[in-house]
Amino acid sequence: MTETPQTARLHPLYVVVGVLFVALVALALWATARGDDQAAGQGDEREAPADPATSQDATIREDVERDLGAIEGVESATVEVLDEDLLEGLPEHVPAPAASVTVDLESFRTPEDAQATVDAVYGVLTTSGLSGSPTLTVVDTLPGTAATMRLEPTGPGDRSVHDGVAFLDAGATAVHLTADNAAVTGREPAALPGLAEVAGTLARPLNSLSTDGYGAMYTSSVDPVPPPLPAVQLLAEAGSRDETTQAVYEVRSPTGNPVPLLTVYVEGPPTPVADWLRASGQADLLGSAIAFTVYGSETSESGFVSDRELVSTDPAGDEADAAAAAADGIPPCTGPDLRAGVTGFDAAAGSRFLTVTAENVSDAPCALDGRPWLSFLRASGTVPDVLAEPEVPGQSPVRVVVPPGGVATSQLRWGAMSTANDPDQTTSVLVTTVPGAEVTRLRVTDVPGADSGVDILEGARVVVGDWVRAAS
Repeated sequence: MTETPQTARLHPLYVVVGVLFVALVALALWATARGDDQAAGQGDEREAPADPATSQDATIREDVERDLGAIEGVESATVEVLDEDLLEGLPEHVPAPAASVTVDLESFRTPEDAQATVDAVYGVLTTSGLSGSPTLTVVDTLPGTAATMRLEPTGPGDRSVHDGVAFLDAGATAVHLTADNAAVTGREPAALPGLAEVAGTLARPLNSLSTDGYGAMYTSSVDPVPPPLPAVQLLAEAGSRDETTQAVYEVRSPTGNPVPLLTVYVEGPPTPVADWLRASGQADLLGSAIAFTVYGSETSESGFVSDRELVSTDPAGDEADAAAAAADGIPPCTGPDLRAGVTGFDAAAGSRFLTVTAENVSDAPCALDGRPWLSFLRASGTVPDVLAEPEVPGQSPVRVVVPPGGVATSQLRWGAMSTANDPDQTTSVLVTTVPGAEVTRLRVTDVPGADSGVDILEGARVVVGDWVRAAS
């Protein structure tokens, strides 16, 4: 007998749950389709997502560029504003940086016309609606000459554009005038006196006046003035000599006494150029002494241009000064009174500088004169053969009074030496502040910029300045 299979029966509860699930799915699909239809019918009424906020400067940037480009004498103009993403990231209390505007002038215009163009540029910027005070950079490149000008006027009324074009007209190959630095470059040493005359006529102070490649360079790092013509003429003559590889006229005042120094590097012996400098009359024309150092292939020689030596800065004489200090009951500084230090490494136009300090760590003032006694220690632990000599031979040092906590300084200067073959550089200076004091070893490698040592090598000549009071 054969049995017929029984059909499986679903539980009534499962049937109810299944029906409800299907109904809910259908309802959801219907609601979605209805919402899409309504959105399609009201598409014009729905607002699009808001664009990121656009700064006013970005909105008007192209208009400002167009207005600036329409000014007579402007070849092109660019306005740069802060990127929108960066603008959104600024904290609320931090104002957005001002726009940066660069104007390229048409070439071969007169100084007066070029200045009038930039005055008109400031007129547009004043009414442009740009936020803050836009910074302005003015550039120009003379076709066919490669002469360039880059200026950063400080604002309306600044005559730097007039002066910059005047330098270009006088043959300058590069003019860079900003609030922090004024530099003019000529093609060869013979061009420098003419540029110095222009600076004098314009009353335009310069930090540097040099040739392309810095073969001849006048530089002033303190209170720059228009370069004195006799000084630049001397520089040009020195730089034009056949044996000269570089000539640098520096006005440097680390001790408050702006004594000019002419440094000349020559091929061969230094004596012919040194003798020529001693016979020159340029120091008489300048009205002050000019110290010089001529570095030859193997030796160097120093002296004064026109043989015009410096006079003592102590009109009463050293003996009178010492007597006055003794009368005031100020004793000489002793070794235990002073703590030696080293700082201020610097490099400029073929020269190197380092400053030795002496701090009065006692509770009473003491008098200090002369200069420190020095020797040098190389990385290998050996002492190089170095000639250390006074800054001004034959001049009596001025006696200075160092109060408790006060500091006296002595500046060291030497000519740059080649480190191409990884020589044994100086890593420490051995200092004796006053006669009888203990020798203090000072690590030059702790001084910023001299972490690998300094190029005081075998045969170096180091000029050691007198002790002077450090500026407060």
